[in-house]
Amino acid sequence: MAFGRNTATAEPFEPVPWDGITRFTVGRVLRDAVRASRRGAGAHAVRVPRLRGGEELMVPALYVAPAGPDGVPLRQGGFRLYEDEARTRPLCLVLPLDPGGDHHRVTDAAGRETGTVHRTPAAQRLVRHGWWLEQPGHPEVTAPRRWAEGGPGRIVERGVGKVLGSVVDHVLSLGAEDTSRDPLKPVLWRAGEETVLSFRPAQGPRWYEVGRDGWLDRRLAFALAVLRESEVWGADRR
Repeated sequence: MAFGRNTATAEPFEPVPWDGITRFTVGRVLRDAVRASRRGAGAHAVRVPRLRGGEELMVPALYVAPAGPDGVPLRQGGFRLYEDEARTRPLCLVLPLDPGGDHHRVTDAAGRETGTVHRTPAAQRLVRHGWWLEQPGHPEVTAPRRWAEGGPGRIVERGVGKVLGSVVDHVLSLGAEDTSRDPLKPVLWRAGEETVLSFRPAQGPRWYEVGRDGWLDRRLAFALAVLRESEVWGADRR
């Protein structure tokens, strides 16, 4: 497996079981480095942190392969996740349910439905972050904005949100729903009062975290992160 000229990966890393992943990012680079020659560009993948020689590396654990034609964004064409770079061990398939790519069904390797990833409607993006989840048998998993949590946010979402829909759609359609005055504040996806997935930005890699013993199917978390990162931050290119 090649990552670039200066990789510090004389020996390959042990495979990472997908159902044991608790912290991950999405992208192509092995290192958080200023110089491109030090980053070690590789496959578009769900990556996990691993230490080697005192350095934290972002090691590929699941490989992203577009399901649609070449050049079609993942949101419109869908994608598959594989447990190996040779793409012989499929983990799940993520396919859009509508032409705009606002709703995606996630199925396992046997074709059984795992859940659905949705893009938040424009009229609700003032009170919710851009993507949310449904897993059968559990409450909806959404990420309310901090200022809109609780009762006041619900009023805005039901009433004012409808009036502002067209304006919000114009402002947020390019991914602005994930910006804020403080870009380092975490994003928390919750089912009721329970946090099941979080995004904790930093100056370096964009890390997602899922509970080790929680009920959320990790394949849904991976699908949401790949869609969110590829649409807003170009993870398939960086």
